[in-house]
Parts: sequence; C-alpha cells; structure tokens
Amino acid sequence: MKKLSGKKWTLWLLVVVMMWVLAACGGGNGNGKETEAANAPASSDGAGSKEPILIGMSTEATGDNAMNSVNLYQGVQVAVDQINAKGGIDGRLVELVVRDTEQNPTRGISIIRDFSQKEKVLAAIGGFHSTVMLAQSPIIMEEKFPFMVATSNVPASVESGMPWTFGVRMNANITAQYALKFIKEHFNTTNIAVLHENGGYGKGAAAAMTKVLEAEGLKPVAVESFDNAKDKDMTAQVNRAKEAGAEVIYLFGQGAANGYVLQAMDKLGWKVPIVGENGMANKGAQEVGKELAEGTYAIQTANFNVDQTRETAKVFLADFTAKFGHIPTTFASAAQGYDGAMMIFQAIEKAGLTGNLAKDREAVKNTLETGLGSYSGVIKDWDQAFTPENQDAVDVNSYLMCVWKDGKLVISDKQ
Repeated sequence: MKKLSGKKWTLWLLVVVMMWVLAACGGGNGNGKETEAANAPASSDGAGSKEPILIGMSTEATGDNAMNSVNLYQGVQVAVDQINAKGGIDGRLVELVVRDTEQNPTRGISIIRDFSQKEKVLAAIGGFHSTVMLAQSPIIMEEKFPFMVATSNVPASVESGMPWTFGVRMNANITAQYALKFIKEHFNTTNIAVLHENGGYGKGAAAAMTKVLEAEGLKPVAVESFDNAKDKDMTAQVNRAKEAGAEVIYLFGQGAANGYVLQAMDKLGWKVPIVGENGMANKGAQEVGKELAEGTYAIQTANFNVDQTRETAKVFLADFTAKFGHIPTTFASAAQGYDGAMMIFQAIEKAGLTGNLAKDREAVKNTLETGLGSYSGVIKDWDQAFTPENQDAVDVNSYLMCVWKDGKLVISDKQ
C-alpha cells in the first residue's frame, strides 16, 4: 500500500487546499471541478428532476486543522463517489458544495446562511473546527436544514436543543467516560492532568473530563491550556502538571502542539502515559515529537493500519486508496465523514423528495431522527443511529484505543 513521504504529503496537501480555495469561490463537485452551485436552479431539489442533489460541506482547508480536515473531506468524497457510481439517489447524482471556513466563526456563519438561502443545499456535513461549529450550530437551527457533525467534539454543537444537527463524531462527554475507564483499568490511577488547546476542541475536552471526574467525587490534579497555533514551549504548563502529581496526561491539542508537549516532558525528564484523541492521531504530533510519541495513545473510531474485518470498511479502504493513493492519515475523520455522509444519503432515499425544499429538508431531518433504520458502516452497525432524545450516533462501544508504535498508529493491546 503506497504511502506518501513527508515532502510529498505536504505538496499533495497544498494541491488539495488550492482546490478547496477555488471551491470557496464556486461550488465543488465530486470530481474536484469548479461548479456554479451558487447559481443552481431552484428546480435542483424538485421531485422527478435530474438536477444534482446538493450537499454542503463546511470544514477547514486552511490553518492548523487542514490535514485532519482533508481526511474528513476525502471520506465524504468516497461516499459521494460510491453513491453516484450506483446512479445516485432516485436517478439524481449527488454534488458536494465545499466551503472553507478558514477556522473563522464569522465566515462559518456566513457559509451556513449561504448554504441555506443562496446555494439551497438539501443537507450538509462537516464541522471539524469546534469553535466554528459552536458558532454555526444555532444558525443551522434557524435556517432549518439537517447538518451532520462529523468531527467537532463539543457536546453543545449537537445537544442543548439543537434538533437539526446530528453527530457522527466523538462527543467529548462520551470520550471522557471512555478515557477515564481506560485510565483506571490500565494505569490504576485517577491523578489526571488535562492539557488542552484554548479553542472549542480543547475546552470541550477539559470540561468533559472535569465533569466525569466530579461524578466520582474527584477532580483533575491540573488543567493547563495553550495556544495551539502559537505556543511552542510548553515547559511551564507541563511542569505545573508534574508538580501537581499527575500520573496521566489527557492531552487535547492539535498535531504539532502535542509534539511540543512531548518535548517539554522530555526536557523535564518526566514520562507518564498520554491519552488523546484526533489531535494525537494527527501526524504532526509524531513529526514534532518523533521518538517521544512512541507509546502515546489516541482514541479513534477506526484504524486502517490493520486488516479490516467489516465488509463496509474493506470496500471503503479499497476505494479510498484507489482514489487518493494512500490510506487515511487521520482514521476517525475519514471514517466518520464517510459514515455521516452515507447516513444522509440513506435518509434522503427513504424520505423521498417532493420539490419543496423546506419540506424536503424537514423530511430528511425527521428520517434521520426516527426512520433511518439499520445502517452498516465503517465504524459499526447501527439499528437506528439517532433518536429524538439522542442525536449522537457514536457511543462508548464505538471507540477504539490506538497507540503509536514504530511510527505507525496501531490498535493497542489495551482496550
């Protein structure tokens, strides 16, 4: 299986980012070509029409989240390709309208307004940068179209009276429950220090771990934050965690920032287990931390460095590799993007489209909520992924603990 070297990966990522920047000026379709999605005729959502079904995609093509976001986009694109190869939905092809939020909440809000009012998408998927997703969520509710949150971990982006958002993501509250159980079982301690980036992603994780510890009459021994984009010397934060008696670090930065935490720990001559999530799965952590990343843990919902046992995962991985020339580099982002997109497509097919965009959006939303039925995904099998009371599809039984070993993220012997 061909993998890209660091230089080739960087060049490839720049090409993808350029494609997304072009898409920000127009629409992006399944072939990466520019479209005039903004000027799509109103009949594109009509019953019996052969116009494409427009699905919005709001995520980050630029900034420190770009690498993980690209994996999300690629997972969704594989789903689109598979659906279109079968003739689309009721004879209509699916077309992605891709927009780059640039990690800017204000721009993120504008994208949601444009999706709804200008580009008239039927539904949308994305939500990588949590601070942006938090800003977008109430606007999605105002505009009333279904949105699949595929990565953003902040509970409030789906919970807290947000009936139009659905999650195929690692909800920070559920992740913290899983992580605490893992830490207690395998490291025999609850002396946990939380080190986190100061955006929605890190703050959500810190609040969630604090909450699950408080439920047991405990609290983190230290909670330290950092600027993911600017801070490179984490010595002060790490030293405070060390002096507080931490025996495990719950680390929620993105990529390279986590590597700087590893460097600070090495500088202080301090080594304790590190448990993280997508940020620790990001290759930036390994590229900066190098051998220091060995043995660090990353919670995921899939792992593509091993033979796949699920048929859907086998087909997905084969199609992904054929299209992009390598396996996903952030496993959860790709798997969740694919499963989230496929759930939207299944809901559209089951709901049927009438030609009234507002009614069709509501029908898709209601089908996701109560009538999706069984779906066999890359991550797991669902009988009914969502309910009116719970619109997060990923639960503690969906998680997979992974560990960095010999420069590869593999499934840990500890689960």
